[in-house]
This record gives sequence, structure tokens and C-alpha cells, in this order.
Amino acid sequence: MGPQAKSDEHWRGLLAEQVRLHARLWFRLAYDILRDAHAAEDVTQQALLRGWANRDQLRDGGQLRAWISRTVINESLVVLRHRRVARRALDKQSCYDSTAEHAPDQTAMRETVVIGLSALSEPVRAVVALRIMEGMSGNDVKDLLGCSAAQVSRMLHQGLDQLRTVLAGDDAGAKKDGDHAVQ
Repeated sequence: MGPQAKSDEHWRGLLAEQVRLHARLWFRLAYDILRDAHAAEDVTQQALLRGWANRDQLRDGGQLRAWISRTVINESLVVLRHRRVARRALDKQSCYDSTAEHAPDQTAMRETVVIGLSALSEPVRAVVALRIMEGMSGNDVKDLLGCSAAQVSRMLHQGLDQLRTVLAGDDAGAKKDGDHAVQ
């Protein structure tokens, strides 16, 4: 048996042990974020597959547990973002269906907000999305992201300031464009 086969065998045992010890934790992490058992199972399985794919970068069981826990959280947040995008698409469609005269303005504003959010760094965007868009408490966000309450508060403040700047910049640009069109 070659060195790679021994390494893979060692990792199979290590991964099996971590799954036996922590599978419920990982599922609960995903479920607490997603509130959907099937999606939580999928996210947990995806994190385990990524753990296996990245086994050369991880050294021991403790590191593996932390890495998979973080991956479960991150993957769950990705699923939430995808759900929000789908909801926005449905909302956009219903806006066009229900109030045709106001829908273009609302759609433009939503697109501007989405563009503004995409300009934020990933951790700041996650805090803004969880606190504002998902309505989670600061303590829930702190626990979910594994940072302090002060960090959550700072990132929320920073994100809202950046979002205001982006939105104000787009409004100013729209006014300038409108002014040029009138002249």
C-alpha cells in the first residue's frame, strides 16, 4: 500500500469519526440558518465532500471539525442568498403584474440596492443581509458568524454607510444624467 493510499485510509477513518461525533451539530447549524431539513442535509453533505476534497490542507480532527462547521455556515448563507434572489425575481414579476405604472421605479430601486450590496465585502454583506434583510438579532448573527457583538455592530454600521454612499452616488448620477438630458 502506497503513501497516498495510507493517507486516504487515515482520512477516511478521521472523517468517519468526525461525522459520527459531529453530524448532528453540522445539521443543526444548517437547519438553524435555513429552516429546511432537506436543504440542511444537502448543505451538510456538500461540506463533507469539500472536507474530503481539501483533506491535504487539514491536519487533524479538531481542525477538520472547525473547517466543516465553517463550511456548513458559509454554504447555508449561500443557499439563503440564492433564495433571496429567487424571491426578488418573484417580487419583481408581481410588481409588474400588479402595478405597472410604479413597477419600473421599484424595480430600478431594487436593482440599485442589489448592486450596492454586491459592492460590500463578503463579511459585511453577510452581516447586513442577516440583520436587515433576514431580521436576525445581533446576538444571532454574532453566534452564526463566530464573531463578537462589537464586530457585528461595526460591520453593520460600515455596511449601511457604504450602502448609503453607493445609493447616493447612483441617485446623484441619475440626476446628472437627467440634467444633461434636459439641457
